[in-house]
Amino acid sequence: MKEHNKSIEWWSPDGGFFGSQYITGDDSLKGYIPDCFESLEERTLREVDGVINLLNLQEGESVMDVPCGYGRHSIELAKRGHPVLGLDLNEIHLSLARDNITKNLLKFPKNKNSSFPNIPLFIQGNMLSLKNEPTNSFDAIINMFYSFGFFDSDEENESVMDGFYKQLKFGGRLLIHTDVSPEMIQLGNYQLSERRQLKFGGQLQIEEFYDLASKKINGSWTIEDMNGNKNQLTPYSVRIYSAQEFTDMALRAGFSQVEIYGSFTREQFTSNSNELIVVAKK
Repeated sequence: MKEHNKSIEWWSPDGGFFGSQYITGDDSLKGYIPDCFESLEERTLREVDGVINLLNLQEGESVMDVPCGYGRHSIELAKRGHPVLGLDLNEIHLSLARDNITKNLLKFPKNKNSSFPNIPLFIQGNMLSLKNEPTNSFDAIINMFYSFGFFDSDEENESVMDGFYKQLKFGGRLLIHTDVSPEMIQLGNYQLSERRQLKFGGQLQIEEFYDLASKKINGSWTIEDMNGNKNQLTPYSVRIYSAQEFTDMALRAGFSQVEIYGSFTREQFTSNSNELIVVAKK
């Protein structure tokens, strides 16, 4: 099994977690919601429907998708008439996202201000740097699927929230989506150990441990091919924020209104929810 350099941040381009193997592991026949069997394509459609619903996105409103990964949400939003900027550190993901633009070129609507299709723009960058970029630029920002809390300190993670606030136009909306919270873990409503069947025929083993002191999940993904060969991705560590912590952090950043949902269909968030979705308005 492959050894990993612990001195390199797991989320960085050289860290080894994100990249081609992550993309393989993400394409499972069963989603992250227990007993919900849906393909990656079906999951993307459901999530984008939910984003549009919860943010009340109107056609033509601009969206920043950060981190955008390989662009599955960005591309679907662009197909529905939204100018989209996708930001990610990993060039492997960005390259695949750009390839997917070519595959979907005929499905993008024309830009209202030109004869060119409304295709998403994918650029490399670190969400920690957003607070230093030009401000008041987007109608909406989305942070999807367990992508907040990557950094070592609460100060760094809160700086990301500050950057989200600064990038939004006045009246703009932020959506943060995750499938885990301390409330879910404490109730036993989150699977810390899970085995998923992958689309290519192999399997993904997820093993996680929640450290109560640091409030972090430490975990690993191991991908096993059909011949039994195993490849363990770089172990990861993510700070898990509660609904109240998200609310307090967003208000400190300057957001005027914060709502917490337990699904993309506006269900109230409880410890029994399968998702935690933050919607904050500037």
